[in-house]
Parts: sequence; C-alpha cells; structure tokens
Amino acid sequence: MPSSVAQSPLFPRGPGLGARLAIYLLISVALIVVDVRYRVLDSARAVAATALLPLQQAAQSPLALYRQVSGFFVQHADMQQENAQLQQRQLAFAAALLRYRDLEQENLRLRKLLGAQARTPLKTRLASVVQMPRDPYSRTLTIDLGSAQGVRAGEPVIDELGLLGQVTRVYPYSSEVTLITNQDQPVPVMVQRNGLRAVVFGRGDDGVVDVRYLPHSADIKVGDTLVTSGIDGVYPQGLPVARVVSLDRSANHAFMQVKCVPLGGVDRYHQVLVVENVALPVSPAPVPAASRPAPHKAVKR
Repeated sequence: MPSSVAQSPLFPRGPGLGARLAIYLLISVALIVVDVRYRVLDSARAVAATALLPLQQAAQSPLALYRQVSGFFVQHADMQQENAQLQQRQLAFAAALLRYRDLEQENLRLRKLLGAQARTPLKTRLASVVQMPRDPYSRTLTIDLGSAQGVRAGEPVIDELGLLGQVTRVYPYSSEVTLITNQDQPVPVMVQRNGLRAVVFGRGDDGVVDVRYLPHSADIKVGDTLVTSGIDGVYPQGLPVARVVSLDRSANHAFMQVKCVPLGGVDRYHQVLVVENVALPVSPAPVPAASRPAPHKAVKR
C-alpha cells in the first residue's frame, strides 16, 4: 500500500498584504507614541541630520551660487542706475547753484545801481543791455530803451561806478550806446583833485583810455580821478570817468603820455542808467551896442 507523505508547498505563503500593512501601522504608531512621550529618537535624528548635512549643502550649492550671481548683477545694475540718477541730480544742483550765485550777484549789482540812481541828482532811466559788442573793436552795446521810452541821442549812460558812454543811435524800442573806450568817443574831463581840464580818448581794443595833449609840466599824477568837466554840454559835470594808472613825461614825446582805466564797468554789461539830457544854462545873448545919438548939426541962424 502506498504510504501518504505530507508535501510542503514550494513557495510558502506569508501573511497577507493587509496583515503586513496593519503590522507596519501598529509599529509606526507605537514608535510615534514612544518618541513623543519619551524622546528616544532625538539622538538618532541628530546623528542623521549631522550625517546628511554635507549632502544637503552640496545639493543646495548650485542654487545658492545662482542666487548670489544673479543678486550681484541685479545689485550692480541698481547701483549703476542710482549712480546715474545721483550724477544727474548733482549736475542739476550745480546748475541751480551757479544760477543762484549769478542771480545773487545780479541782485547785488542792481541794488548798487538803484542806490546810485537814488544818490544822483540827475534824472535817469534804468535800462538792460540786450546785445554785447560783436567784436573787440566794436565798442558799442544795445539797450532795451528807445524813442518810445523818451531816449534821445546824445544822452550819457552810466552805472553805479561811473560813465560808460553815450547814446549814439536811437530806435523805437532800443538804442545803441558807444562806450568811452571807443576811438571816436572823446570825453572832456578834469582832474578831481585840482580841476585841471583835459580830454580822454579811447583806444578801441584793450578797454583803456588815454589823456592826450597835456604838457609835461601838467599837474597830474598816478591815482588821480578824472570826472566829466561838463564844458561840452553833453556830459553833466562830476561824473566819474577814469583813474590814472601810469604817466610818461619823457622828452621823446611832444606831450605827456597818460594811461587811465575806466571806472565804469565798460566790460560788465547787465543794467545801466540813461541820464536824461539836462538843459544847460544858455549863455546870455550879447547886448546890442546902444545906438549913438546923431551929432547935432549947428543951426544956422
């Protein structure tokens, strides 16, 4: 009789999938409860974190490098833009400062000019210079007053320091002023110290004036102030004209060589004063000689 032998399966079957899942869940819950209550896994976590730190840093290095490089370029672009804005502001502030200083100087000069206008007994008009000389040899300028404002040819033009020149051409709303440094603009003057009379002539090129035709013995010296004498009927007496800066009494010249610098700002054109013509006293007309009585004829008797 054949004997019965128990045969074992070739692939033994373990617990089912559901059973294994339940076992793992129970183990996980147990570990969580034990860790929360007794903190038994803190040391294990610390060891794992320490061991994994180099790997984390190596993994984050490309991202950190990218952030640093991109941040550098962004910061560099921002700094360049900010630098450009600061440079523009600096230029604007510099221009405003220059304009402020210019206005301050102009305001100061205008105050001096108005002070001179208040001090002078002459009647004057305030005018602004609108055109400068076109070349160094053209010693003329243009002001913004003309015949419509009552300006007439021949009127003197002054500033707060002294005589500048004379109105030579008049238009409806502007006038041309010939400066005393022009060659064709002689000015009768006198030495303020002693009343010595002379005539000043411009040179036309270097802003200097000369006193001509004075004898070598004339009483004039360096530092003397020359003022208008008023004998020509154009310039009122006493307007400051120039100051003597050098003398040459050598016998090589027929007359003394006297060099002067104008006192008025002939090279600083902003605002000027136009002096109205003052009617000079008219010389009295000569008294006609009294008619002689006719000689009496002897009456014949």
